Amino acid sequence: MDLADEMKCNVPAFSGNRVNLEKHVLKSLAEKEDFDSFITYITQPRTQLQTFIKEEVQKYIFTKQKDRALTILKKNVNDINKHVSQALFTATSKVQEKGGDINMWVEEFSSFLKEHLTLGTISCQNFGDIKEFSFLKEEIEKGLTSIMEEMSCISLEKMKDFRLQPDQILIDQLCKCCWVTCPFCAALCTNTLENHDPDDHNVPFHRSVAVNGVHYKNTKIMSIEFCTTEVASNRSFYPDEVSEKLIPFKKYRTAGPMFKKWEITPDGSKLPFWKWFVCQFQKQLEDHYDLKFEGNGQIPREWKSHTKAQAIESLDKM
Repeated sequence: MDLADEMKCNVPAFSGNRVNLEKHVLKSLAEKEDFDSFITYITQPRTQLQTFIKEEVQKYIFTKQKDRALTILKKNVNDINKHVSQALFTATSKVQEKGGDINMWVEEFSSFLKEHLTLGTISCQNFGDIKEFSFLKEEIEKGLTSIMEEMSCISLEKMKDFRLQPDQILIDQLCKCCWVTCPFCAALCTNTLENHDPDDHNVPFHRSVAVNGVHYKNTKIMSIEFCTTEVASNRSFYPDEVSEKLIPFKKYRTAGPMFKKWEITPDGSKLPFWKWFVCQFQKQLEDHYDLKFEGNGQIPREWKSHTKAQAIESLDKM
């Protein structure tokens, strides 16, 4: 667990809140300019965030902080040895003092270790005939000494055999949050609670709905508008592909369950990152969604002025 805690303190992506993590994911995606990974992030955000966490853990342990990671790993092994030795001493002393049996010994041994280690259930069946607890203690200590000698040459590669992996520990901690996406632009709710009723879903910045393949009904023309602009307008929308009923954007919450719990603030905020993304991957987006940026969906010239560096820098506003 110490290695995961170490990374939560020292890896910038892991040392803040959910918005901070997502910001670093987006920066990483922009640096790589991998469209397929962007699409995974848009359509399966949990998968992409987990992939990012695993990649960052691998870099930290095996490249950036290899020596530090090995030092922590060896310390953990020594701590385990210390805890087991203390548990042996404590359990044996109490049983001898109170004249207890093997069941009491196992209970005392397990109780002590559970405060320090993740421990499975120990069966008493294999110890049923044991009456001499000093002998049991000595035999376990011999086995422990043998294990410690073997572990003295432990390498980081051995971590792959551990039951609890640092990346999985971090995934469990950092990904226990809300995963609901905006019905317009697919932006991910940034609430840190999975179920945050009665609070609405919200995000600091929405995206161009083109990111989510939104288009004008019965056409192949992509919409490039941002949610925050749309909900401030007098325009209307169809809640889904089959609906024939137009809903005013200003009353978007009445469009159904997907829309009801979203708080979209009507303003003119447009994060340059998503303008850059649409321009950078225009052709790929058109091919992916089988739509076109033309007519009402033509990309504004101003959007094309944003560089990748400016796009990445704009994420710091999140």
